[in-house]
Amino acid sequence: MADEKKEAAPEVIKNCAGCKKPVKRSRRYFRDGKYYCNYNCWRSAKPSKEAAAAPAEA
Repeated sequence: MADEKKEAAPEVIKNCAGCKKPVKRSRRYFRDGKYYCNYNCWRSAKPSKEAAAAPAEA
């Protein structure tokens, strides 16, 4: 029992990347590895140049 390793818990998103408010709702906005609390914060955050420059593969 003591030899068993504990599994890492999934990452918990605590704060909005735009306004730093706590993200409580199940409906979250995601861009470039960051979560936002609402559409306004998500829209105001500009996508990174790396993500915008990457061509979409079909």
